[in-house]
Amino acid sequence: MLKIPKMTMRERAFGYPYEAPEGAYLLQNGYQLALPDTYDFSSRVAVLSVGSNRAPAQLYRKFGERAEVPVTPVAVKDCDIVHVANLADYGAVPCSAFPSPGASITLNIAWLTGQQLEIMHATESLGEAYDWIEWDLSAITALSHRLPTRLFGYAAIAGAFNLCGDGPFALEKIAAKDRQFTAASQQVMQQQIFAALGSGVADIYQWVEHVQSDAGLRRDIRQRLTEKAVQPANPPWQKSDDLEG
Repeated sequence: MLKIPKMTMRERAFGYPYEAPEGAYLLQNGYQLALPDTYDFSSRVAVLSVGSNRAPAQLYRKFGERAEVPVTPVAVKDCDIVHVANLADYGAVPCSAFPSPGASITLNIAWLTGQQLEIMHATESLGEAYDWIEWDLSAITALSHRLPTRLFGYAAIAGAFNLCGDGPFALEKIAAKDRQFTAASQQVMQQQIFAALGSGVADIYQWVEHVQSDAGLRRDIRQRLTEKAVQPANPPWQKSDDLEG
């Protein structure tokens, strides 16, 4: 049993996408527990977590201390996780799945109730930052428990980060096999934005605080990032109109 800590705004910005277990777990009443083999997933919607939603601390922040969320690991083939051409309100460069033939990556599925799914849609800025998608199950292998009959998720609308060229950039904190993209840390991505657009601010920490408090600055940064973005080709998912899963 592991008590899940709350995050400060600085930790949210620089710690993204946060620590996540390799195996299955159960978020329950603010604790990370072992997930029983006999857990009943039947009333829940399966959502592939590709970034911070893999982490107990993020699920706890989104759903609250009384939430129960079962999480199971899966392998995704011909895919990687990349930094996207966007900036979260709290100052982190978020991420998304991106086709990468020959690569494979271990992620997890958060099995959500209908109410939790509504919360997740809101926190993912559905239709603005991310599209709601349905995955091709032929790309997914269960590493414990079972696969759902349908698997949903979120794909970044803006595309992959490419502000200074050489993108996409894979997330350094999420390992992949046979990775094709250069891996970069969260702070490397933030430093690129800071170097290009952070004039007049003493250091990156002050700059992130400025980003967190200035909606106009965030809009300007997002516009610049979008202009340079790389869009995925032939992804193993398609946009879905079934918002309730």
